[in-house]
Amino acid sequence: MKKILLSFSLISFAYFTNAQVIVAGVSPSNIVGNYPNAWADPAGGWGTPNFLIPGTYIQDTLMMSNDGSVGLNAQGHPVSAAACNPVINNLNGKIAVIYRGDGTTNTTSGGCEFGLKALNAQNAGAIGVIIINREPGVITPGPGASGATVTIPVVMLSDTDGAILVNQMLSGPVVVFIGNKIGLFANDIRLSTGAALAPKQGFVPALLAQNASEFNFSVGARIYNDGNQPQGNASLRATVTNPAGNLVYDNSVSGMYIDFNDSIDVSSTSNYNLPDFSLSTYPVGTYKLTYTASMMDVSMTNIVDDEYASDNSISYTFTISESIYSAAKIDTATGLPSGKTFYRPSTNNQTYSICSAINNPNASRLAVEGLYFAATKGTAVVGDTLIEGEEMNLTLYKWEDAFVDLNDANFGFTALTEMAQAYFYYTNESQEGETVYGAFAAPVVLEDNQRYLACVQTVNINLYMGHDNTNYTWNTDFYLQPICPNESDGTWYSTGFGVDVPSAVGIKVMSSAGIGINEINTVNGSAYPNPTSDDLTISIEGEGVANVTVTDISGKIAATSVISLVNGKANFNVSALEVGMYIFNVVLENGKTSQFNVVKK
Repeated sequence: MKKILLSFSLISFAYFTNAQVIVAGVSPSNIVGNYPNAWADPAGGWGTPNFLIPGTYIQDTLMMSNDGSVGLNAQGHPVSAAACNPVINNLNGKIAVIYRGDGTTNTTSGGCEFGLKALNAQNAGAIGVIIINREPGVITPGPGASGATVTIPVVMLSDTDGAILVNQMLSGPVVVFIGNKIGLFANDIRLSTGAALAPKQGFVPALLAQNASEFNFSVGARIYNDGNQPQGNASLRATVTNPAGNLVYDNSVSGMYIDFNDSIDVSSTSNYNLPDFSLSTYPVGTYKLTYTASMMDVSMTNIVDDEYASDNSISYTFTISESIYSAAKIDTATGLPSGKTFYRPSTNNQTYSICSAINNPNASRLAVEGLYFAATKGTAVVGDTLIEGEEMNLTLYKWEDAFVDLNDANFGFTALTEMAQAYFYYTNESQEGETVYGAFAAPVVLEDNQRYLACVQTVNINLYMGHDNTNYTWNTDFYLQPICPNESDGTWYSTGFGVDVPSAVGIKVMSSAGIGINEINTVNGSAYPNPTSDDLTISIEGEGVANVTVTDISGKIAATSVISLVNGKANFNVSALEVGMYIFNVVLENGKTSQFNVVKK
């Protein structure tokens, strides 16, 4: 998914207002279940029904749209199913299935506004529209010029979920539910990934998880009662299986009363709670945490049938790894952090960074070798269509701002000291969208209880970078610690694109045993304010005369100067430089070197 960030501050709120809006397969049985979706909200300029109103829904049979066009688009889908022209088949009483275009604005290849697609289906009698994305994930469909006149529901599904439904349509009728199910059933409780405690990380280095005291996490979730009857005996069960598939944690809490259209929390801060998860040892491999909600009758012996049971269980995985730290979960196909959804800021002009934060009381056992990440290009731009040759800036910062948590008034990104930096260059077009690895020149030994940020940066405003879909909403509220900040044009955002979409930056680590810190011929250095338009202060772990060479990102020398460090500080003026990112290379009298980046605005 290529998701454009419209507002950093509104992402988390958007999740909760959409939490009860579902697209669910009803029949046949092999497509039953919920499908992640984005819907056309009337607050965004559509004339569509408001799914935030409980009980607002449609349910009917799917039918592929056909506007009579010929040929296939770039994704191999029939252009006739893009509905950019008046639909010629009878969609009366059906939910129209429409393909998103191939990324161009040419209607002959299916490229047109979402509002026009939906209006053409509505005019052909459709009672609702499912738009299938051309890539992984979903985006919120914009209304365009026609959306205000669309009065039927419109949702978007991912390419893979859409393919499941389309393939099933070839074998017979497919019935789907779209809307808000609150109050439709008598007995209906649910769980949400946005209101449950996930494991703290997707990947945890084995060196940081040697026993129960070193690695553990709190367990809990919120149970929602979407039914129209109160439930007097709701229960929550949490289980964890180890890499061998054996049950290593199994605890439940029951007897909870939940009024209709209400919820109840199970956590260490509520009246109902579950024990923390911990083990005496952690074999390397992938573990699975599962929450299951259920209802019991008054005797507490019989389970009450949930009339919509598809959302009664949610699961998370976490991996004890020999060499990776990441917030993202594992991609089972590669064994690396999963970064299959792609994001970029909407108003980015210069730099864009995704980061992963790390802070651990035993971090000195680790040395950072490099970073894993994924990236892809957006809509093709003349002269900038291939990822081959694309430059990525990899940086490990010591995050020296002194703060306790996200609510601390001192929280910020004003003291980032560069510890390691390297460039990664894409060498093959097949690397696009795949998780790749870039190494630092030498391993960097971490310090105990010191925050670090590992960041991947691009200066290409047409580049999207990989993220995961593990939802850390409750974790962030519970632990109040930064997980995956990002940066856009020098401005930092503590929750990135939202804590429900952490960056898929993976930090490759090794044992620090035997690594001599003094053997590395580099010293820490940074500059502030950064970005700047004129004067900045260079801060280096050194004294005396030093030579500074400033290069642009292509390697061309932009400036040279000799500075005198007093108490490790020296002034430097960049007003003569063009706007952009520059690399400062500093060589001290004793031969030690330092390198850091500066953005001229």
